[in-house]
Amino acid sequence: MTFQWWHIGVAILPTLPNLWSIWHIWCHDFNGDMPKKSLWLVLTVFLPVLGGLIYIFAGRKHAGRILPKAAR
Repeated sequence: MTFQWWHIGVAILPTLPNLWSIWHIWCHDFNGDMPKKSLWLVLTVFLPVLGGLIYIFAGRKHAGRILPKAAR
């Protein structure tokens, strides 16, 4: 079997929602509820594709304001 470049895209594509979810969780406040923020991070890290999709559809509405860059 020969190597094709589109195989890399097929392998990376499912991880993109998860990476975006981790970034979104990290940059938002969750209204000071640190356990909720930690739970979402644990979910997205340990259930990579599924956790990211669950966060996008169910958890994104719980995120509060964007944290300033100094607080990240």
